[in-house]
Amino acid sequence: MKLPRLPAIPGSRRRKMALLVGAVAIPALALAGFAVLLTLRVAREVEAEASRYNAYLAEKVTEAFEVELITQLRDAVGPAEQIAREGGPDAAIIRALATRSRRFEAPHYVPVDRMDNLSMIMVESQVLLFGEDPTQRREHPFAAVVLRGPNGDVTGAGGWWFNPRAFIATSLDSVVRDRLNTIPRMYGGLESTRNLCVQVFDREGHEVARVREPGFTNTTRRADMTGPFEGFRVSVTATNRAPVATAQRFVLVEVVFIFLLTAVMLGAVFVGLRYILRQIELVQEKSSFVSNVTHELKTPIAVVKLATETLEMKRFRNPEEEGKYLRTIMRETDRLAQLVDNILDFSRLESGKKMLRMGPVAVTDLVANTLESFRLRLEDQGFALDVDVPADLPRIRADVIALQHCLLNLLDNAVKYSRERREIRLFARAQEGFVSISVADRGIGIDPEHQTRIFEKFVRVETGLVHTVKGAGLGLSLVDQIVRAHYGRVEVASTPGEGSIFTLLIPIWVDGSGSSRPKS
Repeated sequence: MKLPRLPAIPGSRRRKMALLVGAVAIPALALAGFAVLLTLRVAREVEAEASRYNAYLAEKVTEAFEVELITQLRDAVGPAEQIAREGGPDAAIIRALATRSRRFEAPHYVPVDRMDNLSMIMVESQVLLFGEDPTQRREHPFAAVVLRGPNGDVTGAGGWWFNPRAFIATSLDSVVRDRLNTIPRMYGGLESTRNLCVQVFDREGHEVARVREPGFTNTTRRADMTGPFEGFRVSVTATNRAPVATAQRFVLVEVVFIFLLTAVMLGAVFVGLRYILRQIELVQEKSSFVSNVTHELKTPIAVVKLATETLEMKRFRNPEEEGKYLRTIMRETDRLAQLVDNILDFSRLESGKKMLRMGPVAVTDLVANTLESFRLRLEDQGFALDVDVPADLPRIRADVIALQHCLLNLLDNAVKYSRERREIRLFARAQEGFVSISVADRGIGIDPEHQTRIFEKFVRVETGLVHTVKGAGLGLSLVDQIVRAHYGRVEVASTPGEGSIFTLLIPIWVDGSGSSRPKS
């Protein structure tokens, strides 16, 4: 059975498909490369942070041993310290030290006049004295604390010779598991002490004691012990359960996963999803636009029809009511004409068919002509209008009809989105190279995060009035396009609940002589 021959893809479509594949493949590969570099960078940062914390912890273990030693010395020296405070003789102090020497090798008392041979370090605001036997008869160092007499004066130092190796071997587990947590300013880094191996080595590099088994040795850090433990070294290494070890094991898996995800997801889903989402967005925008425009068209038509029927059937009691219905017809007709003009102008601007006729325009005339066609609506809806346009403003370079359309849209928005405070202010000022024309209201205002989106086509901010105030979502977009076609810009300043100020900045007209002042 022969399969039907597929039609050939035209050259233009083939090129478009190649461009589309290239447009997806290049970003996908770039993204994959960036993701791999980022993964490796994160792995290196994790390793560096783990190394810093291990070095920090090695120092803290050294300090913890000194704290452990002075704590045990303080506990053991208590009776001797009491005798010294009571002014007892040296022999009584030595006897008291001897009764407490079970943890250490031999007691020793050093009078104050012979303490110069001892070294001193501060351990948590306490003095720890240590030194070697000057007679060289003892192999191990001496550690002591200060003893004070009845007047608080130092009378000597009481302590013991002790075996640092045995002390470290018996105390390492409690120092790491308990003592570290009591050190002030101790912080928990990326690693936890529960996932770290702590080892102590002697001068020859032989292991004295350890807590847990070492695993990931890349982050191993060491610190030399000081004081009476001089010659020993603390080493801190991550175990196999430590985060840094887990991160390193998953680096290769993450890199492979990134490439697979890039190839599969970006090659297939990204293009299709982008296309589908764009089509859905266009359908939603079109549906919203049609719905809003339909409502905007039906509302003034219905009002005009009702007012016309009322006049035709003479259902009014006096000439004032007749004038009211006529003004309603005029207002709604203007509203309908403005909506149609918005749609037509937007369509022409989008297709590039609308041509602006630029020329010198007096701002006072522009504002007066605009308000003449809008004043009736302001009066009918009870708005107070404050106009402040100096007569000596320079002329601007503009298309009168297009710029009037912009002002009408701004005034229309000011009316629609005002609540109880029905006040509108229109003012103009001269700036460097521009004339600013501003429309200010006391309406609902616009949140800062929406102040850039309001100039996009079909966009209507979801405020409290959006469901009762209808619109096509074209007004501000049309204003923005027209003003940019004048080589100007639109600025907005708004506070939610207080009102908004929309400002059109239009370039000043400069004739051949360089003058921009209005004609007298």
